[in-house]
Amino acid sequence: MLSGQDLKEISISQRKALTKLFQEYKWNYLPDSILDGYMGRALADDEKEPHFAVLEAPRIHLSILGGDSSHPSAKNYIKNLAKFTALLFTSEDWENLIREVQDGRLIRVPRYAFTSEKLDIIHLQKLTVMLPDGYQLEQMDLKLAQQLAAERSGFSADHMLNFDSPQDFIDRGFGFCILTGGKIVSVATTFAVCNKGIEIQINTRKKHRGKRLATVVAAQLLIHSLEKSLDPNWDAENQVSAGLAVKLGYTPQGTYPIYTYTGSRIMAAIGQAGLKIKEWAKE
Repeated sequence: MLSGQDLKEISISQRKALTKLFQEYKWNYLPDSILDGYMGRALADDEKEPHFAVLEAPRIHLSILGGDSSHPSAKNYIKNLAKFTALLFTSEDWENLIREVQDGRLIRVPRYAFTSEKLDIIHLQKLTVMLPDGYQLEQMDLKLAQQLAAERSGFSADHMLNFDSPQDFIDRGFGFCILTGGKIVSVATTFAVCNKGIEIQINTRKKHRGKRLATVVAAQLLIHSLEKSLDPNWDAENQVSAGLAVKLGYTPQGTYPIYTYTGSRIMAAIGQAGLKIKEWAKE
């Protein structure tokens, strides 16, 4: 996916050596998922004594940068990014380097971070009984996973991205969905998994929004995750998702940036302007 000509690909069995380079990263479990070998690939300047490393998730066009940002390979990697690569990083030094190397070609988007330390299963159980008449809440089995995968729509696109197949998703991940008339109308799945926890993806069809379906399906996913001793991390893209997190019992931890390299100053300017218009419209 990306250009790492002067870096070595690190096998799953050797990725533990890279953990120290990502200790400052605290926003989500995406680095852990790659380091634990559940998805993606890892690159570093050295297998045994790494100073700079990149954790790539090719299916979602994401790179996570860690280690020494002054290492020569770091600047080279950022210079040779593929278009529309999203970038996460471990420190402000990395942010400064990204902006220096790709100045004017980046879109900066804030994301909302949360901790799950105050989640309460009793509270979540109360939320799951809010399901309106005519809807059914079900845990996803292989048949439902295949139904979701076969749809190939905006509603289904972000689910099971980091799994090889519906069967792989059932084997390594889990999810819940709400159906009406046999059709999935709201769904919550494990976007990524690692040894410690999960990342969450939730979607509800436009026609069925405003009926608390996302609340119900999310609460059931969180209960299942906690019962499996997996920390369900919530990482919100927008204020609607952030509001749902608070309703479920998450504790806000502020925002952090994600950059997308566009490859074009014009495209970056248009993208950034669009974000400003969205913010203006909310005021």
